[in-house]
Amino acid sequence: MMGSDNKDNTRHGKGRWRKRLIYGVYLSIMVLLMLELALRIYNPFHFRLKGDHLLLPVDQRETIVNRINPKLDPVIFNSRNSLGFRGPEPPGPSEWAKMHPVITIGGSTTECHFLSDSLTWPYLLERRLSDSIPGIWLDNAGLDGQSTFGHIVMLNDHVKQLRPWMVIFLTGINDMETDQPSFHDKLYERGAYPDLKHWLFNNSEVLNLGLNLWRAARARRFNNTTDRMIALDPSRRLLLPDSAIRARVAAQDPYLAGYKARLNRLADTCLAWKIRPVFVTQPDLFGFGRDPVTGTDLAAFPVDDGVNGRLLWEMLERYNDVVRKMCADKGLLMIDLARLMPKNSLYFYDMSHFTNAGAAEVAGLLAPAIDSMFRAVYR
Repeated sequence: MMGSDNKDNTRHGKGRWRKRLIYGVYLSIMVLLMLELALRIYNPFHFRLKGDHLLLPVDQRETIVNRINPKLDPVIFNSRNSLGFRGPEPPGPSEWAKMHPVITIGGSTTECHFLSDSLTWPYLLERRLSDSIPGIWLDNAGLDGQSTFGHIVMLNDHVKQLRPWMVIFLTGINDMETDQPSFHDKLYERGAYPDLKHWLFNNSEVLNLGLNLWRAARARRFNNTTDRMIALDPSRRLLLPDSAIRARVAAQDPYLAGYKARLNRLADTCLAWKIRPVFVTQPDLFGFGRDPVTGTDLAAFPVDDGVNGRLLWEMLERYNDVVRKMCADKGLLMIDLARLMPKNSLYFYDMSHFTNAGAAEVAGLLAPAIDSMFRAVYR
């Protein structure tokens, strides 16, 4: 009898665990379905990537109250037009053919998220060029955190079909030590929904939310996010041996090959669509010399764990060299902003993002080269 009771108890125990497991699976599925439905009704996150497809913030107005960074305005106005770009609304089809449309593509140093609409360098560049280039229309398609992987998506999904007269690319900082992410490349190699994984991420709000949170976590490298600021202090120094600097700089080689391939892809796409590509090298506050405002040694200042200003600059210059060489090989206009931009904290609110004064300086440095290109084409 005891043996029979034990067997019955074992069977009942297994039955309870089986029911609990089934109920747990059922409950998880119901929670996911309810979350999926809720996110389809209202999604507060406004992520820009749906799987592999770029979703732009169309017709949005944002007021940012700044109580953190004294180098930025206390109130910042950031708006997006019907294209999802920062800048004026596009002209009608009949006017478009008579104009010279220009679009800027880049990461946060192009978007200038924490500068008001009328203070970004793309806006100021249009103002500077309006007297010399008739009918110029310039919109800012920069997106915070975007690298050349994302620029390819932006160019193919949203820009090339507009057939602008020129596209200006500011690239570099977001591509440092960045490998080719599968979710940005495979879509263009194998079609719209190349496999089950891509189909799921393109169609599920829940999976897409998880993917974008993971992407956001990965993006926090080299202070590329704009929620951090660097307070310069002449007493802070990080001296690195030359051997350590050489080793880290040499370690960029595997990443540079992919960067070169992506730049070529951007250039070739523009040329195939009869768009003039212009590439701008990435400037940075750090690297060499002393900051005229604070007296900080910009080579020795620690910018990250185990990275000082000199190391950061030497790594970044490897990526800028790729831009320089590609443009030389293809005969494209390259504006060497990395070498033109003064290393002065008046112009930067952290290591790479521009203040109001910095954006004005960038516009002033870019305008002559673009004006000269226009004159050379239409003389």
